[in-house]
Amino acid sequence: IRYNTGQTQSPEFALYQNVPNPFAQTTTIGFYLPEATDARLTIYDANGRALKSIRGDYPAGAHQIIINRNELPGSGVLYYTLESEKYTATRKMIVLN
Repeated sequence: IRYNTGQTQSPEFALYQNVPNPFAQTTTIGFYLPEATDARLTIYDANGRALKSIRGDYPAGAHQIIINRNELPGSGVLYYTLESEKYTATRKMIVLN
């Protein structure tokens, strides 16, 4: 018997677009790790300055990190990068005033 849980599982590393985007209060950044690993999510401004960094030891599977607007100075276009030993991915997000 197969059960459909409604969840899509990917065997590959993925960094998803933050939701909502753009955001004014909070946003959620999701990612998928195919194996347990140490990973770091870093948010940068347009000049490449690191504004916030979150490091964790994550099990394999889907994860979410919630970012509050008050944790980030300024507004406009920011970039976020997820790095692990084997993988790196970057996406863009927009912070509203």
